[in-house]
Amino acid sequence: MKNLKPGLTEMIVHLGHDDAELRAVTVDHPDFGSAWRQRDYDIVTGPEFKKAIEENHVILVKWKDLKKLLN
Repeated sequence: MKNLKPGLTEMIVHLGHDDAELRAVTVDHPDFGSAWRQRDYDIVTGPEFKKAIEENHVILVKWKDLKKLLN
């Protein structure tokens, strides 16, 4: 995050829990399966991620906020 330039940056994460249900629906997709989605979840909900957002003055927005800006 510290290398981001001012402006809009999109970060895509695929959150999920590494449980039986998600393992069942991602069984043929090892590159984006349940363990990978659990790691994404753990990172973005962890204190280090929150600290990095604050330290780098990142402003989180929702899609509806962007829609308002584009209209």
